[in-house]
Amino acid sequence: MKISEIITVLESFAPPTLAEEWDNVGLMVGGTDGECTGVMLALDLTHDVIAQAKRGNCNLIVTHHPFIFHAIKRIDFSESNGVAIRELIKNDITVYSMHTNLDKTKGGLNDTIANVLSGKNIRLDGVGVTFEVEPMSLAEFAKTVACKLSDRSVRIVGNPDKTVSRVYTVSGSGASEYSRAKECADVLLTGDFKHHNYIDAVNDGFALVEYSHFASEIIAQDILAHVLSGKEVKTIKAIQHSPFRLLEEI
Repeated sequence: MKISEIITVLESFAPPTLAEEWDNVGLMVGGTDGECTGVMLALDLTHDVIAQAKRGNCNLIVTHHPFIFHAIKRIDFSESNGVAIRELIKNDITVYSMHTNLDKTKGGLNDTIANVLSGKNIRLDGVGVTFEVEPMSLAEFAKTVACKLSDRSVRIVGNPDKTVSRVYTVSGSGASEYSRAKECADVLLTGDFKHHNYIDAVNDGFALVEYSHFASEIIAQDILAHVLSGKEVKTIKAIQHSPFRLLEEI
């Protein structure tokens, strides 16, 4: 298959038009005319992922997080991104990113997280989804998140005994959806809260469950692998780990 054909398949699943206005999705580096020798699926583009793509003879890397997010004013080979761009061009590797369009599409990240947590009545709501779970305490819900998403960094804000049954979730960083979540759910499940979000939740008597950005989005690899299954192209899920380590792991 040509790289362009693979991109057509991906965009049929998660159209770029679904992406938020502030986002940058699509082609990041390279071209789309050539034959694809293999697809490397990754959460982030790192130097190690590029090395894995080279070892696996993959000339297309599909990431969730956009490799280029803000405007680039220069490509400096002494800087990390410059080194990556040079290596990509040198090895004729194309990079394509699917971000908020993958979050929001049916069967995408938010939808998948809701299903992993046995959610019912899942409904797209803004950039996230609202869903229902069997009534349980906030503490029990947080433990369920930690178990099913294999994330030991989960923490809560709010009364551990508070009963929750309606959840609003945004994969990755969704703290900006606080107001929407408060209107439609008992708890906001997302990552990367800021301190003022904690204080607002305490003052409002609203519940927060915070998990790691990495744990909530590494499943993008599985989603993309499923989308490309059955196609005549080799797919490899990059080996990636959370960029931080818990003290208990040291």
